[in-house]
Amino acid sequence: MFNNTPSERAHLKIDPYPLGSSEIRFQNPFLIFLKNLFGTPIPLFLSLYAVSVLTTMSGMEIFGWGAAGFTFLYIFIDQMTSKKEFQFHFIGADLWLWLLVAISAIGLILNAPGADFWNSFGQIRWILLLYLLTYSFSLFPGINRFFLILVGIGSIVALYGIIQHFTGYDIRYEWGLRAKSSLVSDASVHKDRYQVIGLFGHHLTYGYSFSMLLCFPVAAFFLSRYYNLNIRLLFLFSSLLISFSLFWTYGRGVWISMAASVLFMLGFLSRRLLVGAIVTGIIGCGTLYFASVDFQKRFDSIFDSKRSSNYDRHHLWQANIEMFKDHPYIGIGLGQNEPRTHEYFERLGINNDFQGHAHNSYLQWLSTTGALGLTCYMIFIVSFLLMTYRLWIIIPKTHFWHRVFVLGGLGAQVAMHTGGMTQWNFGDAEVNHLFILILALIAYLHRNYTQKIVADDQSL
Repeated sequence: MFNNTPSERAHLKIDPYPLGSSEIRFQNPFLIFLKNLFGTPIPLFLSLYAVSVLTTMSGMEIFGWGAAGFTFLYIFIDQMTSKKEFQFHFIGADLWLWLLVAISAIGLILNAPGADFWNSFGQIRWILLLYLLTYSFSLFPGINRFFLILVGIGSIVALYGIIQHFTGYDIRYEWGLRAKSSLVSDASVHKDRYQVIGLFGHHLTYGYSFSMLLCFPVAAFFLSRYYNLNIRLLFLFSSLLISFSLFWTYGRGVWISMAASVLFMLGFLSRRLLVGAIVTGIIGCGTLYFASVDFQKRFDSIFDSKRSSNYDRHHLWQANIEMFKDHPYIGIGLGQNEPRTHEYFERLGINNDFQGHAHNSYLQWLSTTGALGLTCYMIFIVSFLLMTYRLWIIIPKTHFWHRVFVLGGLGAQVAMHTGGMTQWNFGDAEVNHLFILILALIAYLHRNYTQKIVADDQSL
């Protein structure tokens, strides 16, 4: 063979891979069949997951973890081949995320030996979901469809929520899926009006989820000033629907989160827009305060120390700070502050039968995972904020849809973290699912824009 000329040798059909090599294993039809089998449902599951994060907790668990599970199996089979389609990569703040996992496990073992370890430790499974969703998007692109699904479904649910506010109608009750008592009017609100809960079970769950969602049509509206007028009006209509539904949750923390996120986004676009929005907001809120008794009562309740929700929070904050003092480094144990609330109430001389989480995301992490856990969590959220900001800087202005998603994602993170000052919204499973979905899409965008040239805003 070696006596042949180069041109003759080039036409010889010689298999360069010996029998049993990894290349032959890659051609194994059974492996190909398995990859196709596990990969086929992933895009559908991801789309249904995007619908579920605004509608149903059961769907979130089924389709979110379903997509994650099939992605894991797809990657597992892929790694058995020599021509690997997928390469493992960092997503952002990886070291701190896994340190948080270790601290959570150690805290439970050392400081809560009597607790159900796996049930408590399962509260941190969102980290695994974040990785697998990010990998899913890398394997099955289509980020624009998630934007359209979220805004489209969110607008429909918001319209339903507005109708719900005036009528008290709960479609799940009519279908026998939920008790009518789940939809109640707040005592400080007009007796014939109801707090919007959408398709969730609580007005704050709806409020903190949809305050994140609001950021996307708002971003699209302001960035589309040179776009099709009809499209811009559609985004404006969506923004107004979601805004009114959020207002009628009567959640004070929700109002603050909504305002903080929108103002933050406007600050990125134009100082003139920011100043105009602040002035308009002050005038609008002042007018509403004197024109609406409902709004006036709810606003005044923020400063009412005798209001049960206010002093309950104050007592819980005291108890959780005391837990941190007892376990300053790794905390009392993930999720263990709630069952031990009464123990600390008695120690502090607090006469209160209320029991619950810290009603503050930062105090929750501090009391349950200590200073080390809170540090990891803070670096995690700051890392993603900086990652999103970097994306905003490097994405070309011609990539309209990607810039809309990044600006909306930046606002959504601000809404989430602002809300965390008065509520353990990160621990609300429905809210957490939407937040993790947004972060996974941001991580996916960041990897692509920093690793290669992205041709346009339709290519990811």
